[in-house]
Amino acid sequence: MCFIVCISINPLSGQDCKFYPIPSFNVLVDPAAIFQDMQGGSNSKAKRQEHVHVGHSNKLDSSSCFAIVTFYTLDHQSVLGPYTVNCGETLSVEIDDQEWGVSVTSLTEIEVSVWVDLQGLLKKMNNSLAPQKEQEVCEPD
Repeated sequence: MCFIVCISINPLSGQDCKFYPIPSFNVLVDPAAIFQDMQGGSNSKAKRQEHVHVGHSNKLDSSSCFAIVTFYTLDHQSVLGPYTVNCGETLSVEIDDQEWGVSVTSLTEIEVSVWVDLQGLLKKMNNSLAPQKEQEVCEPD
């Protein structure tokens, strides 16, 4: 399935599409890359934020610096995007507990970081560990 995604985002360039795990930081992308959740979905039904930061590479003309970013479940049942992300910007998208991938394409070489923020999951876990309010026990008359 992943091979199909690479062909569809990079059909004419003749260059290989490279695969990277999520999280990955400061990856040079030229012209396309696939980032995939290699750990599987979380053990919780909590939603989480997936972030993609697009930055300048050292040899880039900043006036044409942007990427096309698409999020998809690895079973290809859900697709979010495509989104246009300018260099220096971070795109954040809420995803569920499924395994997700991110395709990134650009006309020029860019630097990309992709990571998942589990804060929603951590908050949910912390709340479940918080002391619960004691209930009054009523004794029968």
